[in-house]
Amino acid sequence: MFDPANEPAVPIDLPGIYDTFDEARRASFVNAMNYKQEGGKLCGYLCSYSPLELVDAAGAGAVGLCGMNNETIPDAETVLPKNLCPLIKGTYGFALTDKCPFTYFSDMILGETTCDGKKKMYELLADIKP
Repeated sequence: MFDPANEPAVPIDLPGIYDTFDEARRASFVNAMNYKQEGGKLCGYLCSYSPLELVDAAGAGAVGLCGMNNETIPDAETVLPKNLCPLIKGTYGFALTDKCPFTYFSDMILGETTCDGKKKMYELLADIKP
C-alpha cells in the first residue's frame, strides 16, 4: 500500500514545456506545485466510479486527470492502439507529454477497472506514475 510518509523527497519542478501553456493551465500547474511544496500528496483519478475513500485513506488529495481534449491523442497513438476511445488516449497522452498538471504532480494514480481499455492504459501509466 502507498505510504506517503515513506516517499523520498523530490525536488518540485515545472515541466520544461510550461512556458508554452495558456494562462489557465499554467495556473493549475502552479496551484498543484504549491500544494505539493506545502507537503500535500496528490492522487489522480479518472472516473466517477473511483473509490475516493482509498485516496482519503492514503492521506492524499484527489485530482481529476485531464483527458477531455484531443490535443495529445497523436502522442498517445505512438504507444496505444488507434481504436481505443479518445478519453483513454487523451488521458494517456497528457501523462506522456507532461501537459496535465494533475498527472504531472500526482504521487499516484488510482486506476478503476470500468473497461478493458482503461485497464491497459493504467498498466502503461505505471511506467510513468505509480
